[in-house]
Amino acid sequence: MNWMELLQSSLILFAIVNPIGSIPIFLQLTHQMTPQARQKAFQTAVLASFVILFIFVLAGKRILTNFFQIQFSDLMAAGGLLLLIIAIDHLVFGALVRGVLMGKDQEAHRIGAVPIACPILAGPGAMMTVLITFSQHGLLIAVASITVVLTITWLIFRFIDTIYNFLGEIVCLVLSKILCLFIAAIGIHLLMQGLSPYFK
Repeated sequence: MNWMELLQSSLILFAIVNPIGSIPIFLQLTHQMTPQARQKAFQTAVLASFVILFIFVLAGKRILTNFFQIQFSDLMAAGGLLLLIIAIDHLVFGALVRGVLMGKDQEAHRIGAVPIACPILAGPGAMMTVLITFSQHGLLIAVASITVVLTITWLIFRFIDTIYNFLGEIVCLVLSKILCLFIAAIGIHLLMQGLSPYFK
């Protein structure tokens, strides 16, 4: 295993998943739950996110290329554009997050699966990221990066109140915005890579 590739892939996926910057969202979604129910929701979210991303790694490219006739360069361009849109939304508007927060169902397993797992953790940006990682570095790096990021996410969930009290809402918000800048840069890079075959 190439450890530099794993580190790079994990950092990119961590920036997309953005568990630290989303701590206020997670707390707001689960504020009416008991501590036990909250942890149950978070455990469901991590498990569901792993299943979603793992299945997408195994079958996503085959479905897109064989069924929809989409080339990898098209996928990279679409993924880059999607990441750029997500970053701009988080940086400027926040409409996607506000739409997620409108849900009122507080059942632990349900809210852990939707919306915490999907679309917040394992959303379209994360799906595209792991698919691109798989295409560039192989299955082992893709699965390992998913495991690393979601393990860190589980640890953040496990100590979410302590982390939030230590960092505060402002620091979480600033970290989220910084990660969004990285996501925007990654999105532009992937978009240009995906479009480059059309200009040769």
